[in-house]
Amino acid sequence: MSVINDFGVNGLFPSVVGGTGTAIKYFPRLLGTSIGAQSVAPSATSAAGQLVPNGISILNGQNFNVLVGGNVTSGVSDSSVTIEVALYANTGTVAAPVYTKLATTGAVTAPLANTSFNYNLYVELFGTTASGVVRGWQRSIMGTTQNAIAALTNNLSGINFNANVGTIPASSTGGAGTAGGNATPFGLVVGVTFGSSDAGNSAALNQFQIVGS
Repeated sequence: MSVINDFGVNGLFPSVVGGTGTAIKYFPRLLGTSIGAQSVAPSATSAAGQLVPNGISILNGQNFNVLVGGNVTSGVSDSSVTIEVALYANTGTVAAPVYTKLATTGAVTAPLANTSFNYNLYVELFGTTASGVVRGWQRSIMGTTQNAIAALTNNLSGINFNANVGTIPASSTGGAGTAGGNATPFGLVVGVTFGSSDAGNSAALNQFQIVGS
């Protein structure tokens, strides 16, 4: 598989979230506004740093995959405590994201406190500008829970892999201006949801890539 786009994380330098709260915690980009500072986005209010499938029709009618992997730790132990890792698509803007859940590990029970267990999402996507629809498949692992291949949690609609967002001036083409291409048909982010608020909750994102199938 060839890597199309990469979030810039790995086993040595993961993106890390955690702490209190039960709202979705989106994994931010590693590089922030200064050296050594992790970004605060993507977040619930900003999609800056999101992973983007290529525009200009490169992926129009093409199968491509999204690979997600890492580990999670619950700070508390209780039969009702769950952790969910999910892949979300942003069909809004960077400044005003609109997130749709594409794939998920499901809300898996975390019976042991302060014990790390891994997760994985393998997502296959396919869509065309003509239909405007993106569909696909998902499978996942979370600890000892392995989910078999299934359809996406939600499909996407209204997707344009080559939306016209302006024109290339005539002086650049030697003739009439031509339509420009949209570099962001949609964005992708990964988030983790802890079912119980605890300071000891933590999660690491070690892999987040778009690859050719």
